[in-house]
Amino acid sequence: MLPARGDGPLARAAAYDEIRAVLVDRFGAVHSLALQQTLWHMGRAVLETRHDIAEIRLSAPNRHHVLADLEPFGMTNPGEVFWAQDRPHGLIEVTVHNNDDPPAPEAWRDIPGYI
Repeated sequence: MLPARGDGPLARAAAYDEIRAVLVDRFGAVHSLALQQTLWHMGRAVLETRHDIAEIRLSAPNRHHVLADLEPFGMTNPGEVFWAQDRPHGLIEVTVHNNDDPPAPEAWRDIPGYI
C-alpha cells in the first residue's frame, strides 16, 4: 500500500519513508562504475516511484579507497582489502528531473541535497 500523498506532517513523513526506502534499495542493488552513476540510478528510481516529484538532488562525498599493500606481512591482496583515505576529495552532486516538468526555481539552486 502506498503512503498518502496529500499535505501535512503524516503525508510528508510517509513520503520521506518511501523515498528513503527507494534510495537505500537502489544504493544496495545497483552495480555501477562511478558514484555519479549510482546517484543517478537512485534519483531516477525515486522519480519513477513518486510521480508527484519533479526533481531530486543528491550529493555525496567523493571518498577514495586505496588498495592496501599486504606484502610487508607476506600476503597478497587480490583486490580485497582497501583503506579509506581520511578526507573526501570533493562533493559529487547529481540532479535528476523529469523532462516534462518545469525547472525548479532558482531559490533552491544552492541548497545541498545530502543523502
